[in-house]
Amino acid sequence: MLGSAEASKVLTASAELKALLTEVRGADDPLGGIYIGSPGFDNSTDLQIVALSPWVRITDLPGDNHEPADDDRFIEYPRVQIDFWTRKSLMQETSAIDDLIRQVMHANGWDRTYHASGEDNSVPTLRMTTAYFQSQGLPV
Repeated sequence: MLGSAEASKVLTASAELKALLTEVRGADDPLGGIYIGSPGFDNSTDLQIVALSPWVRITDLPGDNHEPADDDRFIEYPRVQIDFWTRKSLMQETSAIDDLIRQVMHANGWDRTYHASGEDNSVPTLRMTTAYFQSQGLPV
């Protein structure tokens, strides 16, 4: 089971999160705003990328190694990294998005195990916020 797919289901099911992302952005994201893996911004300028913010990226993290004696599992404990980008000037909005992602994930059985936020190295007008989450257990 891919944790990123499960985390994506949780976040995209949150009407409150999608509405907050749209409100902060000032427009709908034509690609949805919540991505598994990196969005296809390869041919975009920095100004276009800033205009699309905030957006959320979900990636899988290693760490759920398990070798049961009978080679069969009942529960998995996937880990994911959830990053999002906002304009650096939007500190209150960044905090609101950060809090809501944490609340939505926790309400769906995911614990936040790491958190950091700072200037994005690629687009300095953006702030990147990173969090790691681990599932409290998903049935196989």
